[in-house]
Amino acid sequence: MKPSLARYFLIAFLAALTLIASAGLMLYRATQDAERHSRERAPIYAPQLLANQIVESTRQWTRGTKAIAQSPLTLRILKSTDAAERRELMGTLTSLQPELGEIQLITSDQAKGQTPIPSALGAQQKRMIEKARAASHPGSNQGAALRAESLSLALSEPVRDTDGGIAGFVLVERNLSEIGAIFAATPLIDGYAELQQVNGVSDTLLKRGNEQLKFSSSPIAIMLEGTPWRLMMWHKPAVTGLAADLRRSYLGVGSVLTVLLALCMWLAYRLGNRMLQDDLTLFTKLFSDVTHERLRKRYPVELRELQNGYQVMYQLAKMMVNKHQRVVNSAGIDHLSQVSNRRSFEAKQHEVFARVNEGWAHSLLILDIDNFKHVNDSYGHDAGDQLIVQFGKILKDHLRSSDFVARLGGDEFCVLFPNTPLKKAEELAQRLRANMPSRLELQPNVMHHLSWSGGLSEYSRQDQSENAALARADQALLEAKRAGRSRTDVKAA
Repeated sequence: MKPSLARYFLIAFLAALTLIASAGLMLYRATQDAERHSRERAPIYAPQLLANQIVESTRQWTRGTKAIAQSPLTLRILKSTDAAERRELMGTLTSLQPELGEIQLITSDQAKGQTPIPSALGAQQKRMIEKARAASHPGSNQGAALRAESLSLALSEPVRDTDGGIAGFVLVERNLSEIGAIFAATPLIDGYAELQQVNGVSDTLLKRGNEQLKFSSSPIAIMLEGTPWRLMMWHKPAVTGLAADLRRSYLGVGSVLTVLLALCMWLAYRLGNRMLQDDLTLFTKLFSDVTHERLRKRYPVELRELQNGYQVMYQLAKMMVNKHQRVVNSAGIDHLSQVSNRRSFEAKQHEVFARVNEGWAHSLLILDIDNFKHVNDSYGHDAGDQLIVQFGKILKDHLRSSDFVARLGGDEFCVLFPNTPLKKAEELAQRLRANMPSRLELQPNVMHHLSWSGGLSEYSRQDQSENAALARADQALLEAKRAGRSRTDVKAA
């Protein structure tokens, strides 16, 4: 069975389809394994656990603040008037709850505004004092106060004396670095979380994860009890459609890929087949041109696979045409004078005569070397041949490239002037006679005085045969010889 382009494309299609199916099966099994491992492992993100950690940390700070407020040392510090004693007791008090950091104590009078507030207190602590003042009024809830601003948390707790009255307040300002550490240490996969402040405005204090999920899904709000915060959580939307069913997804993708691959292979086959047919047509033209003894400059082969073969065939065809052309040219050239011979003249005359009816004027000049027989008789045929050779070269050198020169026989030559009226041809003949050398050296010490006689005519529409103009020119040549030679006579149609 002969090989075909379609079979090769089919084999390539089946091989590619097998590779795609194998890759799809491996990918499907790998995805199933990954999903199975994902289902078997524990959840890596639990929003409630994060919320509990934040609440517990805040409760620890609140309990620590209450413990400071209930300590006897705190009451002693508030009632002491000795600055040195206050500093010593304050250092002891701070060591009881080192995790609270810096602790500030204000008296009840300072909270009520009856005595100045120390200037060392920060703006947030001063605002906490305002809350403490409000809490000191009768009927108010005299418990711990929490206020969150930016990335810090301020706590205040009343200090009661022995009779239950408020002797002062404990002020603690906590930086949220611990909360931030807890927030940052919680891993997020396909999720986004924010810690927001809810005391009048919803300011975002901390955030983590893919913030784009905030605009593509609904949040889950977890209120952090005992704190001025809430935890907002956004999860990646659940997978729906074909992506939720891996089997259907892979079958769908595989079907689309198969159809696309088949379509591409069909298009490739059609394109390749067309290019192959075009190239075969070019090879046919190449062979046809060789048989007609001609060759074009280029045959645009499209397929790269055929390019090398085409180059070899083109070079062989070029050699064949050139060889044949040389044979044809040598058959139409006179071996002695190296101008066209009688056969080439007849072919050229046939071509010229066929164009006479198109309105073109063509002229004809017959030349005969004067005293040629005398040269042969006096110096031998070698000298006569040398005269023929030199005369033919002179004609080719002094005529136009469009003029056709032929040797009809013996010492008789003929010149065809294509597309040249008779008057113009007469001028060309006179110019030829004027430009020819007067003497030729045929042999060493043998000089010959060169002269020639000519007969000029032109082709006419009224001519019955293509040799009619040749006969008129020959008649004019005879008249030129009778008139004394070395002249050109003209005989019109």
